Amino acid sequence: MSSSLTIVIPNRNRDLSTVRRSIASIVSQLDDVSRLVVVDYGSEPSYQIALSNLLKTFDNVVLFLCATQGQLWNKSRCINMVLKSCTTSHFMVSDMDMIWHPNFSQEVTSLLKQEKTIYFPVGFMPEGESEKNKSFNEIVIKGVSGVEATGITIFPTEHVKSIGGFDEFYHGWGGEDTDVHLRLQRAGFDVEFIKDSMYFKHQWHSKMYRSVKSKYPFAETLELINGQYLNRVKKGIAVKANHLRDVGVVPIPYDVNMPEASIDVYTTRDQVLSALYYMDNYREHRIFLTVRQHPERNDVLKMIKRKVKNKSINFISILEVNNIVLEWIVFKARNSYYDYKLIGEHTVALELHYR
Repeated sequence: MSSSLTIVIPNRNRDLSTVRRSIASIVSQLDDVSRLVVVDYGSEPSYQIALSNLLKTFDNVVLFLCATQGQLWNKSRCINMVLKSCTTSHFMVSDMDMIWHPNFSQEVTSLLKQEKTIYFPVGFMPEGESEKNKSFNEIVIKGVSGVEATGITIFPTEHVKSIGGFDEFYHGWGGEDTDVHLRLQRAGFDVEFIKDSMYFKHQWHSKMYRSVKSKYPFAETLELINGQYLNRVKKGIAVKANHLRDVGVVPIPYDVNMPEASIDVYTTRDQVLSALYYMDNYREHRIFLTVRQHPERNDVLKMIKRKVKNKSINFISILEVNNIVLEWIVFKARNSYYDYKLIGEHTVALELHYR
């Protein structure tokens, strides 16, 4: 079988100048046996329009737009959306912030014939370097990733399909790419780091999106959970991911005529957890959960009275509520449509179409 390649690049709200530079470095290398697919996973609607217009200026770029604006980032789902229908011999995952070496596709052709998974180091550009309009070899870098950085990888398509694709448990950032490498090796497939070549340089960008200051859902605890989950994968025996689940499926909203349920609670651990546990009674409903700061949280007089009576209320902060609710979504409802908002410093609002 001759070699052919599908390249998938997941994206959310990456600066359009960064996108333009990255895509421009790729499209000139595409030919009749390679295709490039960009999956935008819930960028702002106005951004998605602008992205669509930008990509129309390039030939041979396919764009999938996902209406997941109020949902956690899920890179694995973006990848699996494309992987499940991929018919090329090889499947590549890259990031939107890369500048590609102009001879990459030509030089990598011989590697594809070896039927192994291959991945590449990345050179990190300092702030402002990508804006200087330099050739690839002139671009200054301030460091290079090592064998542990697995984000830029080419897979034999059937190999990665055979292990269930990328594990969609991972939400937020971290773990999914190393996870798939580990499971491939456990299945008996070769994985090789191409350490002596520099084909990719990473454009600098801020990481505001990886904090609660972002307007998008974010829980700092999820990255820690991802890390521990990955440790379980390293020590375990699992080969196949996403057991008994459809992969690469973006949840869609219910029919608006479905029954609704509203739950309103305050920011105490018992109220929040009991509300989440009780939501299993509302399968096949549109659930509206609102968590507001407890009115007595900062009431010093009532606090003193409770202390005298040896009665306490287990107040938690809105950021703790944020983490608890988003963790629950990942564990229990990640395949259901939802729209989550952290509103200021006092309110969490979730609409969940619970399947």
